[in-house]
Amino acid sequence: MSFIENIKMALGSIASNKMRSLLTMLGIIIGISAVITITTLGNTLKSTFNNAMSLTGSSTLIMAQLYPNDGDYDIDLDMSDYITMDMVKEFMEQHPGEFYFGSDTSAGEGTLINSKKDTVNVSLLGGAEGTFDSYAIKMLYGRKIAFRDSLELRHTCVVSDVFVEQYFKNKEEPLGQQISVTVNESLPVDFTIIGVYKYNEMIMGNSGGVKREDLKTNMIIPYSVALEINNRYRDDLFYSVIFSFDKSLTPDQATTELEDFFSEKYEYNKNWGIRVVTNEQMMNVMSTAINIVTVIISVIAALSLIVGGVGVMNIMLVSVTERTREIGIRKALGAKKSTIKWQFVTEAIIICIIGGIIGIIVGLVNGEIAALIANKIVSSNPNYADLLGDVKVSPPVGGIIISLIFSTLTGVFFGLYPAGKAAKMNPIDALRYD
Repeated sequence: MSFIENIKMALGSIASNKMRSLLTMLGIIIGISAVITITTLGNTLKSTFNNAMSLTGSSTLIMAQLYPNDGDYDIDLDMSDYITMDMVKEFMEQHPGEFYFGSDTSAGEGTLINSKKDTVNVSLLGGAEGTFDSYAIKMLYGRKIAFRDSLELRHTCVVSDVFVEQYFKNKEEPLGQQISVTVNESLPVDFTIIGVYKYNEMIMGNSGGVKREDLKTNMIIPYSVALEINNRYRDDLFYSVIFSFDKSLTPDQATTELEDFFSEKYEYNKNWGIRVVTNEQMMNVMSTAINIVTVIISVIAALSLIVGGVGVMNIMLVSVTERTREIGIRKALGAKKSTIKWQFVTEAIIICIIGGIIGIIVGLVNGEIAALIANKIVSSNPNYADLLGDVKVSPPVGGIIISLIFSTLTGVFFGLYPAGKAAKMNPIDALRYD
């Protein structure tokens, strides 16, 4: 009997016992659908996370950090050990347009009085272009604080759209406007607004459900001006420095550039060196963690396939018993043991493959439903939409192929015993079976 004929007989047997066959497949369907659902959600989570990092610019963050050459962090740092602003300046001059200073420092709290004589509160944050990537800040119009603003001690600032609503009650054009901020309840400082960014509650926080008109948002000013305001000039010595890099550079290229520069600076420092870490590396660590969790849960879910396989074996034993006389007739007509054996193995494989295909479809549908719900949640809040973008389903192609292979192997493994039992039947006893 040919393989095609075995398949036809298997399909005929399944069709003649539809409900029994479906219940037999149930364990396989549940196991495969659970694995596909979990791996789909894991892939979707990773792709959404990577998409969010790309949208916010956080994927281009890189940090140069001091580390002890002998691994002993208890070694005291001398003033000469720290990364200095002069080093940062030199590095930026060597790589114009490729790297942006991203470290930040607080300059305290500020208050302003608007045209309606209402008090507007802000937090002063010193930084530069890269700081906007660090905080995933989206500019609406104007420009960011530049590193040049810091070097030249320019009293420029970038404010939020919330601040514009709070302060400019007459809807004036904010760009170019000079504002006076009372810093830490004592020092009035004048700034010129050069840009407006979009305030995002998810990133910058809104504890206690404060109303929009009462929010305290960040006013971003040049890093050196923030130091000047609080007379904290020693804060231009860094234990670690954050940069963002242009997307024309790969993370590996950016890492090499920083490592080459600072290895030269710390070549003769016996105690301390520089370690460079990118957000890409941290993203890879998170992706690995997601993969590990996905695999562990998938393995647990796949255990149900054993239950499904036992069910297949049980129903195949029943099928062998029901078709004892048929087996006897075929053997009496000269059918070989291998022919009988592969007839029942093929039927077990077909049952498992059909169950696997249904399970894959159910798993993919579950992933689509999860993505639909996630997109509903994201679209309901603009802050989520800005941060995450669209949540797109990422079906695991490798997982689908493995599931089909696993279904086939399940059919072979759990079908061999019933098939072997059928093949070993004595034709005379089989024909006498009532």
